[in-house]
Amino acid sequence: MQNNNIEDLNKAESTPKEESYGGFQYRHNYDEYKKELMEKQKRTRKSIVLSVLLIIGLVVLILCLGAYIADTILKTKGSSLSAIFQNSSAASTIPHKSELTESKINELSEKYTVTVTAGTENGAGIILTEDGYIATSYSLIKDHADFSVKINGKEHKASLIGSDNEGDTAVIKVELTGLTAAEIGYSRALERGQEVYCKQGDKGELGSLVVYDATDALKIITEPKCFVPGAPLINSYGQVVGMVSDKSGTSCHLDAILPFIKKMLSDNASITVSRSPVFISALGIYVESVSEKQSEIYKIPLGCFVTSAHSSDVFVKGDIIVSVEDEEITTSEELARLVKSGSVVKVYRNNSYIELTVK
Repeated sequence: MQNNNIEDLNKAESTPKEESYGGFQYRHNYDEYKKELMEKQKRTRKSIVLSVLLIIGLVVLILCLGAYIADTILKTKGSSLSAIFQNSSAASTIPHKSELTESKINELSEKYTVTVTAGTENGAGIILTEDGYIATSYSLIKDHADFSVKINGKEHKASLIGSDNEGDTAVIKVELTGLTAAEIGYSRALERGQEVYCKQGDKGELGSLVVYDATDALKIITEPKCFVPGAPLINSYGQVVGMVSDKSGTSCHLDAILPFIKKMLSDNASITVSRSPVFISALGIYVESVSEKQSEIYKIPLGCFVTSAHSSDVFVKGDIIVSVEDEEITTSEELARLVKSGSVVKVYRNNSYIELTVK
């Protein structure tokens, strides 16, 4: 009996004791309690990690599904998400000019167009340099010893630097600095049917004109005509491509009179001249050449970059035309010479090559 009591006592001592007090139980075996607590915390952390991973997985799945749906929709429209993202750092970001709205062209032209007064005759002039060289019509000033220029509402006396009767061009100068000079465009790129702009009327409102004939070596004919001598003829990029020569309403090619103008300037004066973009009438697009540097930086082929395609059902802005009938091209002159109705052209679009037929 005594042995049994001793065994019962030992068994009781090895068994964790619990006491009840005020509805709460206290575990006397702290080591067991601590072990259980650590296990519980471990299970809790594991549960949190699994929950976070599950949420991340669901988000990624939803994004992938959304991207797939968007890409499928874009592909039905001839594009793709990959093309959009790649183009955002390639061809679409190539520095190039964009066509301007009429209001923006008007805003620009007001900065470089001045009023020229000779006797009782009023005309216009084009600021060529920031230090006061101005081109105007020789017919306007040739019979007058004195003439003035109105800039920003103020009259300034001007002096004659030189004149060219054949091109009906005069270069005059005012003693001012800090003027806004016009950017000279490539007038030989003008095509019949191309839209241009010119100041018209006594108030000098900007009006839209259409090129009727620009094939003459000197003259540009528009419909309607402009009758403000010395007024600039402006393309849709805000560049001056011609100057109204006299009251007949015709304009002269800037390319034709530019050599004379440059001779009249001082050695330290310079004119801003741009040879792009060029309008290709057969395609209804404006293009500019991709330089070797641009080709290297943006990882794109050499060719003619389409800067505007509003008048085309075949090309889109951002296309790079690389060949016509398997003959490689790198300049607008090559493109204009080779392309015709029915020509098959190779185009780099959305990071791949396609072939298009000119209508």
